[in-house]
Amino acid sequence: MKPADTWIFVGVVVVGLISGRTPLHAQSTIAPSVVGSDDKPWNQGVPIETRETARALLLEGNRLFKVPLFARAAEQYTAAVGKWKHPAFYFNLALAQLNLGLEVEAHESLEQAIRYGEEPLGAEEFKVAQEQLQQVEHQLGRIRVTCQTEGAEVTLDGVTLFTGPGSHQGWVKAKAHEITAKKPDYLSEARRVTVSPGELKNLQLKLITLSEAADAGRRWVTWKPWTVVAAGLAVSAAGGVLHTLSSRNFHAYDDKFLQLPCANMPDPKAPGCATAQIPSTLNTQLSRATQEQKVAVGSYIVGGSLVAAGAMLLYLNRPHLVEQEATNSPTGRVAVVPTLSADMLGILLTVSR
Repeated sequence: MKPADTWIFVGVVVVGLISGRTPLHAQSTIAPSVVGSDDKPWNQGVPIETRETARALLLEGNRLFKVPLFARAAEQYTAAVGKWKHPAFYFNLALAQLNLGLEVEAHESLEQAIRYGEEPLGAEEFKVAQEQLQQVEHQLGRIRVTCQTEGAEVTLDGVTLFTGPGSHQGWVKAKAHEITAKKPDYLSEARRVTVSPGELKNLQLKLITLSEAADAGRRWVTWKPWTVVAAGLAVSAAGGVLHTLSSRNFHAYDDKFLQLPCANMPDPKAPGCATAQIPSTLNTQLSRATQEQKVAVGSYIVGGSLVAAGAMLLYLNRPHLVEQEATNSPTGRVAVVPTLSADMLGILLTVSR
């Protein structure tokens, strides 16, 4: 071997070791005879003429494989398989697919190649196919996807797997993959998963309607903000009732006060009624009216604050679409605490998520 050829050979081996895959050789391809028992599973229903046509395609594929033109060889093998599903055709197709880096497709072809044992391939090729299958399975991972939403289209890296309800399990390359499920009037779900060699990933997809997704996007259940608004209106209404009562008591006090003798003195310079001249019942009525008026004003403040707070919560709680994973986040909380001091009456509103 010449020195230049030696370095080329070493380079090929090094590249093969780096890629983690042993280089495949053209002489591994095989070509079965068209003559065989018709009762064999791979020969049933395939006439001799069709077998001859398929074998011619296979031989052309073998020629292209030795060039090597693996992509064109795979095309010939695929055409041959379409006419005659002989395990040897699948074996040759798998070799071409492996050289093209199509490990997932090669796995399926190898399974078809060893399906009927070593008879259609021969003992040596059958052993090679088994070894190649084991190597491929060590490089690949698996994904199991389930979706029970009727009519949902489930795709893997843009390729449709099935339409729900249903499930799919298959071999995939050890890398990141995009799994999506979509249906009209439903919120689409997309998952990005990374599969390691030899790993099985389980995914459960469940679509929800757009209205359900909008409700799921609320910070709180719908009734909570409305409860705050209703409480504010109730407090304000109670304040209105107290305000009416205080007004009546003030009018009643004024009427009774004007009937007192000291309140009707003809002399305008008279000092008016002294405390001792006003009956205690009348003073009590005045105190009650004053207290009712204060409580009514406080009720207006608290009720108005609650209504304003409820309106703000309704705005914050408006529906919006979110990713389904976000529905697992903690539910927001709102706390309304009355505050009272010597010169202030109000509420303290705390919103947390």
